[in-house]
Amino acid sequence: MACSGGGDSTALLLLLSTCSKNRSSGLPFPFDFVVCHVAHGLRGPAGKKDAVFVETLSAALGIPFVLREVDVPANRKKEESVEAAGRRLRYEALLALSGETGPGTRVATGHTLDDQAETVLLNLHRHAGRTRGGIRAARADGVVRPLLPFSRDDLRAFLRARHVGWREDETNENEALLRNRIRRRELPALEAASPGTSARLARAAEAWSARLDALDDRIDAALRAAHAPLAGPWPRPLVVSLGKEAAGRLLLRAAGTSGAVPGRRQVDAAVRRLLRGEARFAESLAGQRLSADARVVRLARRAAGPAAPPDRLET
Repeated sequence: MACSGGGDSTALLLLLSTCSKNRSSGLPFPFDFVVCHVAHGLRGPAGKKDAVFVETLSAALGIPFVLREVDVPANRKKEESVEAAGRRLRYEALLALSGETGPGTRVATGHTLDDQAETVLLNLHRHAGRTRGGIRAARADGVVRPLLPFSRDDLRAFLRARHVGWREDETNENEALLRNRIRRRELPALEAASPGTSARLARAAEAWSARLDALDDRIDAALRAAHAPLAGPWPRPLVVSLGKEAAGRLLLRAAGTSGAVPGRRQVDAAVRRLLRGEARFAESLAGQRLSADARVVRLARRAAGPAAPPDRLET
């Protein structure tokens, strides 16, 4: 499991420790786990104290501890923010450790109901009008989020009841970052005006994710029938037959295999041109070249940068 030392992941550590040691917990199988703290090296002495806190708590609970260090500035891509680079490198480190521990291993993270609600608002800010899934309870690459049904307040109450502290990351107070403004201002204001807003947003994210899953199933079935890869090229009649929503989702997923996510206007414009039967055209999708003629649609991707999982269009 991943543990930063913050309240959410500290609660997850305590809960997993309790469940793993209680063989009569009602779980269908016993499990063992290790705690992984990924150090980004961006917070100086405070970051080192986070690592010491997690290691000390893990030792007290009798859980193996692993420290992974990543160099964010040295491995940040040109188009990435520091936060996006840190997130990418953190997951790369966690999944690499998971791969070392054998098949069937999962990576558990401490994302909560509040994170889900924040992600919905974040996506609305960045991609207004486009239906996007939120944080998935389980991802295809083995990442699981068992705390999504619980709020931050629930988890902190759980820790206080057990007299366990946690670390606070001072960067969460930086309102220059959109997610922090949502967390500190927008969601509290919405909750004050209409209590239960966070829970409703989380339920909406689940419904949107289910709709995207259904679209993806339809797209994958059509690609298999045509023996066409997700990355393209695709027979133009296939793309047209999908209709506006599914064709747009196909373009989003294909572009996402190289880490790029086109804007809504770009995708909508491309789909309109495809569906109204323009004989030949080409345009840019997040720096990638989409071209179409009467028979084939192609997407030329950038060569640089590692590929992202095709279904990872969420936080």
